[in-house]
Amino acid sequence: MEGEIGFLKVLQWSEEQCREYLERQRWPDGARCPKCGADKPWRITRKTATKNTVRSLYRCRSCKRQFTATVGTIFEDSKIPLNKWFAGIYLMCSSKKGISAHQLHRELEITYKSAWFMCHRVREAMGETYDAPLSGTIEADETYVGGKLRRGHKLTWERKRDEADMGLGPRVHHQFRPKEVVFGILERGGKVRTFHVSDAIGKTLRPILNGNMDKASRLITDGHPAYRLIKNHLQHDVIDHEVEYVRGDVHTQGIENYWSLLKRGLYGVFHHVDARYLSEYLHEFEFRFNRRGSSDAERFGALMGQTRGRVQWYCRTPQPENPYA
Repeated sequence: MEGEIGFLKVLQWSEEQCREYLERQRWPDGARCPKCGADKPWRITRKTATKNTVRSLYRCRSCKRQFTATVGTIFEDSKIPLNKWFAGIYLMCSSKKGISAHQLHRELEITYKSAWFMCHRVREAMGETYDAPLSGTIEADETYVGGKLRRGHKLTWERKRDEADMGLGPRVHHQFRPKEVVFGILERGGKVRTFHVSDAIGKTLRPILNGNMDKASRLITDGHPAYRLIKNHLQHDVIDHEVEYVRGDVHTQGIENYWSLLKRGLYGVFHHVDARYLSEYLHEFEFRFNRRGSSDAERFGALMGQTRGRVQWYCRTPQPENPYA
């Protein structure tokens, strides 16, 4: 396991090698109990064969609970071998425009349903918290994805029920669907942040700009009317696309380049993305773009260090806590 980590090397790792790597990434300073946070747990090794294939686990000195490195992560309660999990994560980190669940289903020889859940769990881990505002020169723009369904395709009652459960309110349910609005801000030479929003009006976009930009930043947008009043809060330059696309350093080419990358992935790889899951796909493209200067192995290692958090958003019934993996 020494040296540069590549896709073929990850695929050849044994279950124990995968667990050792996950432990190092999750607990660089030593194992900690995922329940109470206590350190220095006892290490238990099974000396006889059992139905549980995990040969080594931990027991907390404080709360006496047993756990492994997968407890409290996206891998918890999964029957898929860890080496296939790792291979799938590596492919998602290295594919510039993403990789579909159908492709993972074929490459890893798992069911399509398993591949679909794997992709969404990985996208959940790719989501990042915005701990500091963007600064410097900031480009902001909005784009639209989705739209018309196939001719004669009707929404099922299950879809209507799910949208009602999510609080989306009454919508027009016929063969045409409204496009979904995605708003993005890009720090030149730095990171991008994208948001799935309900509409592209000033009342919706201004709080996002105020909450994600340093007050000393310089904002550049197109002539959309939603940005008219932002000049009262930030330094604001406008490029009118009806007249010109570049005026010195006043342009929005950076964020528009990101939109082209996003749409090539959504339309060319995934073909269709449901509005309920659009935010998860935005996490995936953000994660790769914000680490565009890193190697595939470095992106893989960075993601393996933030796999905490058991994913249960797709469960319709409360799930019991499981201390084992």
